[in-house]
Amino acid sequence: MTRFSIWRARTGPVGVFVVLALACALLAVAAGTPVTAYAASISGEIKVDGGKKLKNMIVFLEPADKKAAEAVKKHKVTQKGRIFSPAVTVVVAGSEVVFVNDEEREIDHNVYSLSRTRKFDIGLASKNSKLTVDFPKAGTVKYYCSVHKNMEGTIIVVPSPFYALMEKPGAFTLDNVPEGQWKLNAAVSHRRYSATPVAVAVSGSPVDSVSLTVSRKRKKRR
Repeated sequence: MTRFSIWRARTGPVGVFVVLALACALLAVAAGTPVTAYAASISGEIKVDGGKKLKNMIVFLEPADKKAAEAVKKHKVTQKGRIFSPAVTVVVAGSEVVFVNDEEREIDHNVYSLSRTRKFDIGLASKNSKLTVDFPKAGTVKYYCSVHKNMEGTIIVVPSPFYALMEKPGAFTLDNVPEGQWKLNAAVSHRRYSATPVAVAVSGSPVDSVSLTVSRKRKKRR
C-alpha cells in the first residue's frame, strides 16, 4: 500500500493487496446538505444496497473548492522476479510513478498501458533502469509487460491523498482533512456496482456518521 508522508487514512479492515479493476473516474456530487468541520477527521460507514458482500473498495475524498488541498508525491513500482511490486498502487492525480527494474539477472522489461486514463509505453527497460510516468487525472490504469505476458499491475489514481483501502463494507476514518468543500466517493472492484458521492464541508469540528451508499448500477436502455 502506498504511503503519504502527512495524511494517511485509518480504517479497520485494510487490504494489503487490493485485486481490483476500479472505475475511479470523477462522479457528479450527489444532492444533499453538506455536514461541517475544520482540518479534522471524517468518519462514517459504507453500505451496500441489497447486502451484497463486495470486497476491495477505496473510499476517497475529491476536492470540491479551492481550499481543498492536493498533494503530489512520487511513487515506485519495482520489477523483480518477473512480478510488479506492489501489484496495486494508489496515487494522487498529478503524481509520478517510477518503474524500477530490480532484477538480479540481466532481464529486460517493458511497461505499457492502453488504459483510457493514461496510455503509455516506457520501451525496453534493462536491469537497474528507472523510468518515470506521470498520472495527471483520476481513474484506473492497468499496465503490463510486453516481454512477460504474466506480468500485470494496477495503478489507482485518486483525486486527493485522503483515502482508505477497505476489504469489505464498514466503518472508515479519513484523518487530518483540510478546510474546504469535498465530495466523498468510493471506487468499487465490482463493475456492476458504484457509489453515490456525498458532499462534505470541513470547517470546524470532526465530521462523523457520514453514510456512503454503494448500489447496483441501473441497466442502460437500448
